[in-house]
Amino acid sequence: MRICAVTTWPPHREGVALYSSYLYTHMSKMARVDVIANTSLFHASFGNLYPKRHEHGGVRIVRCWCRGNPVYPLKIFRQVLKLKPDVIHVQHGWLLYGGVFSSLLFPVLLLLLRLVGKPYVVTMHTVVRKEARLYKSKLINSLAKAVITIITKAIVKLSSAVIVHNCMIKETLERAYSLEKDGWKIIVIPHGAKEASEKNICLRTDESLHILSLGFVRRRKGIEYLIEAFKKFLVKYPRGTFIVTGGKHAHEKKNPIEEIKWRLPADISEKVVFTNFIDDENLDELIWKSDIIVLYSVEDSFVEASGALARVALFGRPVICSRVPKFWAELRDGQNCVMVEPGDPESLVKALILLANDADLRRRLGENLKNKFKNREWSMVAEQHINLFEKLLENKEL
Repeated sequence: MRICAVTTWPPHREGVALYSSYLYTHMSKMARVDVIANTSLFHASFGNLYPKRHEHGGVRIVRCWCRGNPVYPLKIFRQVLKLKPDVIHVQHGWLLYGGVFSSLLFPVLLLLLRLVGKPYVVTMHTVVRKEARLYKSKLINSLAKAVITIITKAIVKLSSAVIVHNCMIKETLERAYSLEKDGWKIIVIPHGAKEASEKNICLRTDESLHILSLGFVRRRKGIEYLIEAFKKFLVKYPRGTFIVTGGKHAHEKKNPIEEIKWRLPADISEKVVFTNFIDDENLDELIWKSDIIVLYSVEDSFVEASGALARVALFGRPVICSRVPKFWAELRDGQNCVMVEPGDPESLVKALILLANDADLRRRLGENLKNKFKNREWSMVAEQHINLFEKLLENKEL
């Protein structure tokens, strides 16, 4: 089977690019995978240092389209014709291919792909909730949501199948977007989880309490609430250390980290460590060292899956998360996490103190979280994709 994937790809720093690199590297062990990826600023600036065609973990990468370029559907379509795949797999995110205008052109890409005459599957990473408030102006907000509804329905109608990462996304598409009749083609395949590395029993050499926050640092993550909560937490646990790993998202114009560092209170600056982006091996080590992991967000307009949650789940560490769709779609408060209200530092302080005081609770929550994600390793998720593609090629029921 020859699979042609359309997606962003590292070094582009955003969630779908990282997701794709894990997924297609594992899929390439079972099928031939060609990825039609975005060009990067690095490639545009340094040309030969980052070739347009190269191999990565058994995946052939062909860089031919640029985010924000209005002709990106034509460039992708032309490359698909050259590759002659059996199945086409397209990743979709609302700003994945550029700004608002690029999002409007996504159905054009799907119409062009229909001309290839092969099955094509779209993975929808994010679905906008009907009650979302995207703009302050009621008129603009209504117009934006009307356009989003048209595009969302077009994606489902035009595709051979649509992959989503949890049942809440599927239910939102069926009920909020009136796509019940197309529910048979909306398939739930969970976000892949990274298998935990071997634990080094000699990692911890001190008695301080390590709290870890990871992922892209974005304004909608509400990291300022994390800092405020940690400052209050230190009053009771002065030996605490707060580690923030990750950095600026590719789609953010400004780097929130610099502003956060500048505003960081002097009395806790030594207790907050920013690591920026680090490789998998060092991130594994940080996860193992952590006593508590905080996955915080104040964004409740979208239904999606959390890549950060999938990254840490199989390590069995206790997680505090916000009560927003991407977490409540997967987790249950008091069973496999502690949920806190978004934008409320006091509830976060209480959750941190609760877990700091109770090692047994930390172990129980961590173990339950690990069990929840135990069948979601990337190899298993890749196999589910292959099985879906085979059914489409054999014209079997999904």
